[in-house]
Amino acid sequence: MKTRSFSLSLLGLMGLMPFTAMAQSVAPAPDAAPAAPHLSPEQQDQQAAEDEAIPLTPEMIHRLGKRLKENQRAREDVATEVAAPTSRPAIRVSFAPGQQTSLIFTTKGYPTAVSFVDRSGAPWPIAWNTTSTSANPDGLKNCSSDGGKGGSPAVQTTGVYTCVPYAGSNTINIEPLSLSPRGGLLVTLKGAIKPISFLLLAGRGTYDDNLTVRVNEDGPNAKQEMGPEAAPGTAEPFMNAMLSGIAPASAVPQSVEGLSPDDVRAWRMGNELYIRTRLALMTPAWDSSERGEDGYTLYAFRQTPYILLSDSGRTVSASLKDMTP
Repeated sequence: MKTRSFSLSLLGLMGLMPFTAMAQSVAPAPDAAPAAPHLSPEQQDQQAAEDEAIPLTPEMIHRLGKRLKENQRAREDVATEVAAPTSRPAIRVSFAPGQQTSLIFTTKGYPTAVSFVDRSGAPWPIAWNTTSTSANPDGLKNCSSDGGKGGSPAVQTTGVYTCVPYAGSNTINIEPLSLSPRGGLLVTLKGAIKPISFLLLAGRGTYDDNLTVRVNEDGPNAKQEMGPEAAPGTAEPFMNAMLSGIAPASAVPQSVEGLSPDDVRAWRMGNELYIRTRLALMTPAWDSSERGEDGYTLYAFRQTPYILLSDSGRTVSASLKDMTP
């Protein structure tokens, strides 16, 4: 009996096997990748032409563009250098024999503006050549040249681009043509007896962004000195620096009460006071004075607690005392 029961069970299982196999065969297959669309011959020709015209993929173009930018940046880094502007007092020059050649610090890529004033502080125009069309080497035209019709400034240089913006200007802009220029600059001022010579230096990491050259002579626009005849300019180096707003370390800054610091700046050295202002000093009488560009004058006088100045005809007073730290 047991043998018969086992046989019947085995036959039952064998009968179910076809149905199980059939169920497995009809189970849905996983999703397959869609077949590429069929292209017509015309579309195939168009695709081939596009691949031939633009063989790079967008990813390849992005990588190439990034590399080109890096190469361009590297070339610019090699061809230029980073420099910081420096502030210097006005350079004093003279037409007297034996004068030293003044230095101008330059850097490629950073223009330097050099302005000329006379001893009264008035602008001294750069002379103009009516027969010359270029003040630059290698045939480069000055920025103000107009094809020879109006001439060009009386400037000679080598290895430096120069620009005098218009006839009658007292300012010349210069910029080196290379990282290590070696040369000089000759500038002839209107009515001057001879040109002024400069030596141009580069590669110091700093440059003169705005430099004033003060000529110890009266120019064609000289201002008449107002004040005591016994108060001549002293041409002291520290006074020249003060006139540019740069006081020596030994100078004690003064607190000015009654006027804006924009109108008056003052220092004390020993028993002498120095004020830099556009206003006219009325009292006390000053020992010496220096006139600079843009209407500034530096006065030197004995220490006093009060001063009177004239502001467009209006009398104003101010008190001076040592500035506390």
